[in-house]
Amino acid sequence: MRGIHALLERVDVSDRTGGRLLRLLTGGVYVFLYAPIVIVIALSFTEARVPAFPMEGFTLEWYATMLEDERLTAAVFQSLQIGVLAAIGAGIVGTITALGMVRNDFDSRLLDASVLNTVFMSPVVVPWVVTGIAMLTLYNLFGVQGTMASVVFGHVIITLPFVILVVSSRLYGFDRSLEEAAKNLGASETRAFLEVTFPLILPGVVAGMLFAFTISFDNFTQTFFWIGTNTETLPIVIYSMIRTGLNPSINAVGTVIVVFSLSIVLVAELLSSRVID
Repeated sequence: MRGIHALLERVDVSDRTGGRLLRLLTGGVYVFLYAPIVIVIALSFTEARVPAFPMEGFTLEWYATMLEDERLTAAVFQSLQIGVLAAIGAGIVGTITALGMVRNDFDSRLLDASVLNTVFMSPVVVPWVVTGIAMLTLYNLFGVQGTMASVVFGHVIITLPFVILVVSSRLYGFDRSLEEAAKNLGASETRAFLEVTFPLILPGVVAGMLFAFTISFDNFTQTFFWIGTNTETLPIVIYSMIRTGLNPSINAVGTVIVVFSLSIVLVAELLSSRVID
């Protein structure tokens, strides 16, 4: 370590050169992350049945094929159903949890805000494979493995931290004097929350739910462990399709998922920026 520090101290780079290197590195990271997505989108319009470059013409045939595939359409509706239920569940539980963490009046150390924050943020830190196996073991103990309820419950757990994070950021900047003013005017604590607090934190709740829906809709790793024979989500169906070979219809599905997910994330980002501001 000392040798590395000594070597770095000898390197003299101007601010201009450092800025160029930083821009070059940043550009390389963006290319590494997004070039594969651009390639998938481009190949979804090729006329060739075997995706390859250079592309052979332009066609929308594979999007029509995607819409005619009953298995794909059923998986889309299944993913939408699971995503909506997971977003609602995470929105309700996450909002209540954020309220408890931010307005923590408990004396117990186990219910301290920092401890609760660590507990509820752990699904983000723990590797998803570990989470999938752990929940699978739990489901097997209770005999609910492979059910719709087990998948929804698992998705609520993994998306809960994102709702808590966004709603908490709004609550930390919330002016509680507004609640006190409502109570002084005769409103009960429940009415003050419903008519004053909740409308003001609603953009944060909606943003958190949109993030939760996106994560649930695109999730493959944990869902692979929890899904049953009668329940197939879109990522699971895509995985089973690419095991037998690639075709442009899969690229068309991937393009639709990318556009759909980005649209939801952009809306959630706009709402969350309003929360932070």
